[in-house]
Amino acid sequence: MAEWFNVPPWKGGVWETAPGVQIPLSPHMKIKHIIFDFDGVIGDTFDILLALSYKHASNNPTEEDFLAHHDGNVFEQPKVLLNKESVSIFYSEYTEHISSAHLQHAIVPIQALAAEYALYINSSNREEGLLKALTEAQILSCFKMVMGEETHTSKIEKCKMVFDQHNASTDDTLFVTDSLGDVRETAKIGLRSIAVTFGFHNRARLEQGKPWAIVDTWPELMKKIAECS
Repeated sequence: MAEWFNVPPWKGGVWETAPGVQIPLSPHMKIKHIIFDFDGVIGDTFDILLALSYKHASNNPTEEDFLAHHDGNVFEQPKVLLNKESVSIFYSEYTEHISSAHLQHAIVPIQALAAEYALYINSSNREEGLLKALTEAQILSCFKMVMGEETHTSKIEKCKMVFDQHNASTDDTLFVTDSLGDVRETAKIGLRSIAVTFGFHNRARLEQGKPWAIVDTWPELMKKIAECS
């Protein structure tokens, strides 16, 4: 079993998200809500999105550019540049290519988690492709909300929508992601993130954001969530 990455989060009852930035945490937390990033976590879509970036971006991005694109908010600090025409084609082709096959590893875990927790999707992608894949995989009903670019370009604001509409808070919510950018964004509002290494970013890159935990597999993710419940 992989060693949990701790900065450590439980150091004197606080989670250190950055040097000098400490967020008090209750040692008796009870998780009720889990917000998931989609691409790289629920959807195994790295190859699709990388190929589409090569095909449609105007700045001829490298694979490192693609990875760096997800180091922050993709709309505020893009490293993959798309104009208005190409971005529409990009998302249209994404919707065409994605299917339930890209979600196979997540179906059973999501079904199990949905029986115990309120689940949500918070993505920077467009909702059409997400809804298509989730419907084909027969897990759309597992999620209370599916939020993409159309809902808001800020993942922080979409997390706040979950809090406001579902009586949730940072005390009883986890965010699951595969990107350094999400770890950095959610830390700004004191939302604990579990980073997974089976998506876009590797462990070394994820560690830069000091997530609350890092896991390597879905079974490890399920175990970590259970420990918080």
